[in-house]
Amino acid sequence: MSQSSTQKQTSLAQQGYRVFDLVRKFARGAQEIEATLTSTTGESLRFGNNELGQSQFTKSRTLSVRLASGKKQARTTTGRLDESFIQKAVEKTVAQLNTAPEDPDYLPMLGRQKYPTLNRYHERTVEESAETKAGHVGHAIDLARKNKLLASGILGTSFDEVFMLNTAGLEADYRGTGGYFSLTMDADNGNQTGFAMSTFADISELNPGEVSETALERARLNKAQSEIAPGKFDVVIDPNAWSEMLFFFIVSASTGFSPDFGVRQYREGRSYLSGRMGEKILGDNVTLVDDVYHPLQTGPAFDGEGYPKSKLTLVEDGLLKGLASSRISAHRYNGVNPTGHELPLPNPLGEAPTNLVVHGKGGTKTTDELVSELDKGLLLTRLWYIREVEPRTKTLTGMTRDGTFLVENGEIKRPVKNLRFNQSLLDLFKNIDGFTEPVRNTSFTGTAMLQPGILARDFNFTSVSPF
Repeated sequence: MSQSSTQKQTSLAQQGYRVFDLVRKFARGAQEIEATLTSTTGESLRFGNNELGQSQFTKSRTLSVRLASGKKQARTTTGRLDESFIQKAVEKTVAQLNTAPEDPDYLPMLGRQKYPTLNRYHERTVEESAETKAGHVGHAIDLARKNKLLASGILGTSFDEVFMLNTAGLEADYRGTGGYFSLTMDADNGNQTGFAMSTFADISELNPGEVSETALERARLNKAQSEIAPGKFDVVIDPNAWSEMLFFFIVSASTGFSPDFGVRQYREGRSYLSGRMGEKILGDNVTLVDDVYHPLQTGPAFDGEGYPKSKLTLVEDGLLKGLASSRISAHRYNGVNPTGHELPLPNPLGEAPTNLVVHGKGGTKTTDELVSELDKGLLLTRLWYIREVEPRTKTLTGMTRDGTFLVENGEIKRPVKNLRFNQSLLDLFKNIDGFTEPVRNTSFTGTAMLQPGILARDFNFTSVSPF
């Protein structure tokens, strides 16, 4: 390990110990103390109209303090780590603690835990030079210029760290890197676009040429779109097109984005799944797991209070099999074991899956192979403006963009104008006939997902989009 890497590995922990000493100094009267220090470093290159437009570097460190006495607890977060600001944050937490009601579900803070080793830090992602990154972007720009198109997008990388300590002896830490290359090519002032994206943990995984060629091909094909009557169509959905849709499968926007796959929500009747354990909710060929240990996943091996995460099967062969749980649920309900899916406490929302993996039965194919199996249907390369319409059926609305193509006899025939859809996710998952390999999607939603491209029947389009 290089000297610079060693310094990166120890710097947050060293600061964490110093900060924790200050928190304890100012937390007068608190019986239990927890401090979580998080650090996020981001770098991005933005480009548009075939020109590099912005090179951005951001770094933030955040301290979250939880104090408890008896059955009372309180939390405060600050983005300033000067001693005076730490003192203000802790004193504010003490004041909240003194006036907080007792929590009947409160449990003593966790002691020392053992966590599986996760190697999610890739030095090259952090150390890659701006010149090399600009070369990746330059490849896309050169290809666009050569073909008289305009390239726009972003190449971003991130380095995340978490360090958690408490007075019961718990120490938990995490280091991970990630990034994405998002590219749109435009041949007609926004009217003829093609999109492609790739995500990575190690930037050496990135193939900018493949991303560029995909966006170029889709932009070329997306010329002179014709209008098509809305209705139900068989569709192939690109793996990177529907991560936002899947996010709404595990949360409900109508209840403040509260999670649906948690024990507390399920038992309290707040989830659309309540009372349906063991029922078939998806197709026979669909299995959903929450698995932080999957090699393509990201994030720490512990939850918001430091409990070790477990791999959890949520849906198996279409049947609802499991729910995310926590120490609170195990304390409250007989027969429940913690799975390590608690959010930072105090937590009124309930437990949440954070590392979703979608598995399809029956082997996997490429997107092109799925398209070849369509007698008549549509290829969807990107979806946006996704909103929840009906939380009980998980009906969503949204629109296509950047390339929607009519497929006949297994071949792309022509582009069509963008369409608006109203589609139940539960019905969608019952109508899937084919899968690609799952890919890592960006975590703009705060949930890391691995999801495949799919071939699905009877996807419901309601109107032609005006743009």
